[in-house]
Amino acid sequence: MNFQEILGHAREIGILKSSISSKRVAHALLFAGPEGIGKRLVARAFAKALNCASGQDDACGVCRDCLAFDSGTHPNLLEVWPTDKDGERDPLGLIRIDQVREIQGTLRFKAESGMKVVIVEGADRLMPAAANAFLKTLEEPPPDSVIILVTLKPSDLLPTVLSRCQRISFGPLPEDAVRAFLIENKGISPAEAGAVARLSEGSISRASVYIEEGAHQKRREVIERLSTLGPADSDEALKFAEELSKRDDLDDMLEFLKSWYRDRIVAFEGAPHLIANTDMQRNMKDSGVEDFNRLCSSFWAIEEAKKSIAPPRYGNKQLTLEVLLLKLSGAHLM
Repeated sequence: MNFQEILGHAREIGILKSSISSKRVAHALLFAGPEGIGKRLVARAFAKALNCASGQDDACGVCRDCLAFDSGTHPNLLEVWPTDKDGERDPLGLIRIDQVREIQGTLRFKAESGMKVVIVEGADRLMPAAANAFLKTLEEPPPDSVIILVTLKPSDLLPTVLSRCQRISFGPLPEDAVRAFLIENKGISPAEAGAVARLSEGSISRASVYIEEGAHQKRREVIERLSTLGPADSDEALKFAEELSKRDDLDDMLEFLKSWYRDRIVAFEGAPHLIANTDMQRNMKDSGVEDFNRLCSSFWAIEEAKKSIAPPRYGNKQLTLEVLLLKLSGAHLM
């Protein structure tokens, strides 16, 4: 993929292209920003442009070097990511000292042409010993080499690592861009695309997962079921709580419920253009019959439930959800 094929990030790409044109490429870069917005794609496009035979600020896509990048066989590119204890790729794993030594070994040999580029995905997962071993390489990398650290949590990196990198901050993609991508590539309706684009918070990968795993439809089912519960439906509320507690996607569902109550709050405040679940507006009550304080209380109750069942509390899921759904429905045990 070339720079021109990447959706959004014109400012960030402009900075990188300018560094190529001026031949003032930083030896260590930090790409920081939310998950799933294209940071790694930009890093790979940058590596490709640095090694393209055309010598321009973007890869030509047709030379031998570009074709080697596209096939994943170019000797000047090394990608590293967190792994589990068995060495398998795992976003929740760690980057270990052996991987840092592999980077150092790769950079020890000069590139025959172009520049050697190391992309460290999930750099915030560097183990302390690995990060400390990496410091000297970051400070004085071999000539004609670039190290790119990619992270969504720059605050988790050691200050000594941060100080050795030029930081480029990536923002979420525009909602309209995500919406257009979903309509064109996922074949969903404009209304659904608009809702998923807003819920994804500018992340194409998150939006794609929502569609591919049917999360947007599950969200609708959960919200519609909750909307049917009233003060006299304590048994149904408890049954629904039990069902939710067994779901693998419980955290996502609670996040959707938060967005639903947030939408009702902004509608109450007279800002319907800020509603995220645009395809669910028909399920909303008229703002004239809503209770603002209760909506806010419900929103924070969902947030508290999320915290209660997550580490380090590990609260009982079913009991937590029973209390939550009784509160949201206004039901009382008899």
